[in-house]
Amino acid sequence: MKKISIIIFLFFIAFPAFADVYNSPSSLENISKQIPKMGSIKCNFRQEKYLKNIEKPLVSSGDFEFAEKNGVYFYTKYPVQSKVDYTNKNYKQINDVVNAVSSKKYSRLEKEFNFYYEGNSDKWTLGMKPKENSNAYNYVSSITIDGTDYINKISILQTNGNKTVLWFTK
Repeated sequence: MKKISIIIFLFFIAFPAFADVYNSPSSLENISKQIPKMGSIKCNFRQEKYLKNIEKPLVSSGDFEFAEKNGVYFYTKYPVQSKVDYTNKNYKQINDVVNAVSSKKYSRLEKEFNFYYEGNSDKWTLGMKPKENSNAYNYVSSITIDGTDYINKISILQTNGNKTVLWFTK
């Protein structure tokens, strides 16, 4: 019995992603103290888009850039080369979320989202659910961001059941 308890304990330590951040509402004050300021970043990304009626995810990868003053850019290398600029009004919400988390300016998102948080400054998970009266409420169910000293993963669950997962690696 002791062996099983130890295995279960180690499982939950090794895989904190299984913990439900949405059971931990948090204030912006607490979040701001815990998550480090990241500033501008350049790294690789991998995106998996799970569409409700398609069995396999759509996968893309390439380079990611967040410039604090310029916004979010994805330079896709696979499967097709392209550049997506998330600073225009069609993608403004994504740009605002990344900008707010990276620069610790969460108040920009306060009127749109409720916040949830687990972790510490070394490893953390930030959850955001749109408020009922927000613009995002009709198309986003939740946004979950996992990080360390930078954002490691963003998961976006849409109200239509589609899900996008982005991984970032330096």
